[in-house]
Amino acid sequence: MDELELLHDDHSLLSSQVVHVVTLIKSLRDSGHIAASHFSEVLRQMEILRQQLLEHFAFEEEEAFPRLDDKYPTIRFKLEQLQAQHDGVLVAFEALRSVLWADTKEPRVPDPSASCDRFESEFELHAAAEAALLRELATMAT
Repeated sequence: MDELELLHDDHSLLSSQVVHVVTLIKSLRDSGHIAASHFSEVLRQMEILRQQLLEHFAFEEEEAFPRLDDKYPTIRFKLEQLQAQHDGVLVAFEALRSVLWADTKEPRVPDPSASCDRFESEFELHAAAEAALLRELATMAT
């Protein structure tokens, strides 16, 4: 089924960007000092991830989920749960982003660990729930 394959592929790309950004942020914490170029790269990658999250969630909510709901009305509740998780992921992302964007003139970053962990956890929860639903739909489609 095309929707399932597209969702899976898109989620794989998004997951790799999440891992990349989380790794960059954790390296900020682990380094003894913050190089301005490293900090700028973290902010740049955060903006790329923000755009990817917004586009991915919009695609799911406006295109994929309605099609899946039409084809498999028994999963409507699960689709609604996934859509609600989008808000949790975005709230956690914005909280992390606000910690990092607090003062871009002087790269003075407070320890972003808690915000980073929360975002990573929210995203992983959503990704696991979506992967489980995609596996379920794949068996329904055959």
